[in-house]
Amino acid sequence: MRARSVSLARRLLSGAGRAALVAYDLEPLIEARALCHGMSATGDLVVACLADDAVPTTTWADGALRVRLDIVKEAPESAVRITACAVHLLGTLEWLSADDLEDHLADAELDPRITELATMVGGRLGIVRSDRVLLHDSAGVSPLPFGEVAGLHPAGGAQWGCRSFPDVEQEWDARDLVGRLSKSQLTGLLTAAAAGWDAGVKLSSRAEVTCSHTEGRVFCVDIDRTGLTLMAVTLGRASVHFLAFDEPADALDELADRLGQLVAAGSVQPTE
Repeated sequence: MRARSVSLARRLLSGAGRAALVAYDLEPLIEARALCHGMSATGDLVVACLADDAVPTTTWADGALRVRLDIVKEAPESAVRITACAVHLLGTLEWLSADDLEDHLADAELDPRITELATMVGGRLGIVRSDRVLLHDSAGVSPLPFGEVAGLHPAGGAQWGCRSFPDVEQEWDARDLVGRLSKSQLTGLLTAAAAGWDAGVKLSSRAEVTCSHTEGRVFCVDIDRTGLTLMAVTLGRASVHFLAFDEPADALDELADRLGQLVAAGSVQPTE
């Protein structure tokens, strides 16, 4: 579960989800929402935006600014909207000068969309620094050290083996792999987890107002290198379970293999 939490938080900081910034000392009621965000090769959390006079956070030019950063991610489902997880942190934001901007834009790990936005007319690139991240998901609230989420060595610098997977571009390809599993296979995984299978962890169960297109269905809340998170909607209740892989996956072919192993281990036979 710790590995899952770190993986989720890392993916969110690396560019997944929608980010919003609030400078609570400056304008606590005005959020900066038109942002791109991600992690640099050195483990810096960077944000890019266009300066907007209506959003003072984006035009600030007097050094570090205390901010709250929220990133919310929805499940990769087209039929329903499910909030999968979110991260929140308190820290400082410092917009880079033109001289510093060039060095950071040369970072090979930086998302091209961040570079594009930061280099537009009025574009800005900033670094958000924090000590702690709060992850909110079906399992509850998990406080995590920023350095652990960013994959930083104690002596500084990023661990190259700790890049997030799947990234923003790979998420729907990963979801397509889950879509190849039949309903009976997905239901079988949840049945095995509910029966005490050690690969399954029940994250939550709550009463839910359902409608005809969700009742009796199983939805993919998330899929990543550590496992598969599913939600079953049955008889007015939504239950969320995490199914852990035996080994992490760091590529789509490995992810397909891990899903196959998970189904086989759960004694779920494929159906036509």
